[in-house]
Amino acid sequence: MAQTPRSEEFYTIIQDAMGSVGDCAIAERNEIYQYARQIVLNFEDPHDTSVVHRRSQDIKELEQAIVCVETEYVANRAPKLQPHRPIPLAPELVMDGGLVPNPDLDIVPATQPHERTTLFLRNIGSGGTVSIVKILIQLALLPLMAHLLGPKEFGVYALAVPVVAFLAAIADGGVGLSLARDRTNAPEVWSTAFWVLMGFGLVLSVVVIASGYLLSLASSEPQLNTLMFILAMSFPFFSLAVLPVARLTRSGNLVACAIADFTATVAGAACAVTLGVMGFGAKSLAFQFLTVYIVRAIILNLYAFERPAAIFRPSAMLSHLSSGGILMGGRVADLACRSGESVLFGNAFGAGVLGAYNFANQVPRFLFEAFSNPTWSALYAQTLSEQHERLLQIYYKVCRLMAFVTFPTAAVLTAASPEILAQALGPTWAQAGVFLQILAPGYALSTTASMGTALLLALNANLTFFLTTVLLGLGRVAAVATGHFLPAWESVWLVTISNVLYAVVVCGFVVRVADARLLTIGKEMAGSFVAALISGIVCWSVLHVAGNGLVVLCGAIFAAAIAYFAAMFAIEGKNLRSEFTFLRSSMAGMIKKDR
Repeated sequence: MAQTPRSEEFYTIIQDAMGSVGDCAIAERNEIYQYARQIVLNFEDPHDTSVVHRRSQDIKELEQAIVCVETEYVANRAPKLQPHRPIPLAPELVMDGGLVPNPDLDIVPATQPHERTTLFLRNIGSGGTVSIVKILIQLALLPLMAHLLGPKEFGVYALAVPVVAFLAAIADGGVGLSLARDRTNAPEVWSTAFWVLMGFGLVLSVVVIASGYLLSLASSEPQLNTLMFILAMSFPFFSLAVLPVARLTRSGNLVACAIADFTATVAGAACAVTLGVMGFGAKSLAFQFLTVYIVRAIILNLYAFERPAAIFRPSAMLSHLSSGGILMGGRVADLACRSGESVLFGNAFGAGVLGAYNFANQVPRFLFEAFSNPTWSALYAQTLSEQHERLLQIYYKVCRLMAFVTFPTAAVLTAASPEILAQALGPTWAQAGVFLQILAPGYALSTTASMGTALLLALNANLTFFLTTVLLGLGRVAAVATGHFLPAWESVWLVTISNVLYAVVVCGFVVRVADARLLTIGKEMAGSFVAALISGIVCWSVLHVAGNGLVVLCGAIFAAAIAYFAAMFAIEGKNLRSEFTFLRSSMAGMIKKDR
């Protein structure tokens, strides 16, 4: 009866194969390892009734042999080829069960520090630019679609949005970020993930269709059936994009994601306007939503598609499902807490005050997250290939960058929100201006501190990430719950205190988990804090000395900007000049490389 080799023989065979090719790149070594795996997977013994158990055991022993061979290979050649080989911050994920106990060593090719920094800047630049363009498109599209559709059609579509928005938040099951940390190309993991995601996407589509039927009965709007059916078609395409995004994040190529988002946004906007002109009503907005996900999925798969195998072994991705479940739980908890926050605030103060409060919440989130989201994604991608000490330096600079952008914005909003909203929306929004004055500083600080959650996730501190999200949500809910005993503005102050406490907690966990220095984090943000404080005082002084009016408001904001940059150069002129020189040289290098 034929017998498969045991672990010692696996080691000998692979070692001999490596010796026959001599020095080779990681891609060539992975090819040897994958060929060995394929031989074992295809091995069948017709006389052995326990072939499935034996094959599982052989795969485990093969993986152990591969790890030993790769470790020895790197150790023997590291002094000659990589004297300063980076130590990955995020450990390799070890499967809890199944046929892949250790990941395939598909390591990102080693690059020089300046190349990784250039890639990081490219990711931030592309993501930030596309984010701004998307905002501008949405701002231009909103009044145009309102004119084409009218209030009734917008209202019908608004009935469908909450269900779809909630399901879209959980559509990837949280496994996208987890898979990005996984270096394996083993089909057991990635093929299983593909089938799981596609199945989940189809289930969500059925849920959306059923929800449309129930909503149409409850609201007496038969059009909702058609709308929800169109929206339901988008979820399989959402699922198709999860694995390409994970692969692109793992490789550090977020420029491709930015290109996909930009193209999808433009295509969706064109679809909405065209169908709106043709009289499709609310269905034009539903087709816009569907077009965005179709175009995005197509482009991302053109960049990073890998054909899945006919393999479905959930045990091979138990760790991903576990960590993904925690991340998804955090999203659900955040949505639930925000809904509870709105309900409690509305019950305490009425619908009018709730509208002002929600608007005041949306403005800083809209402004800050347009920049923080691509920055967070770029930092997370960087954690997957950067050495620990250098990554901490990048994290400090990211905190500095976020403070540089968000702190002066918050200062101007704090000083001039009532006047800004009075000029833009009229005097009826005065209360929203007061709330915005209170909320803006807390949002700036919590957004800046949230960059640390990228490190927490990269270090597999998923539960810590979940706890910080839940604590922030519960803190905000507790703050607005005091509205039955306190005035509205005092409850809003408690919400800001919750945001500040969240920032402190996140920084504390980053210090504990990632071994960062709290003093260094504070030092990097101190200059922007002082300069923003000065600019806010200047803005407030101009408004209170010169009076109201659009011209005075513009002059106050301009004076605040001048004061901020002057204060920054006075406080940190040397650092700013060196950073500007570095950015200029990096941009020149990127342009030269593109040419």
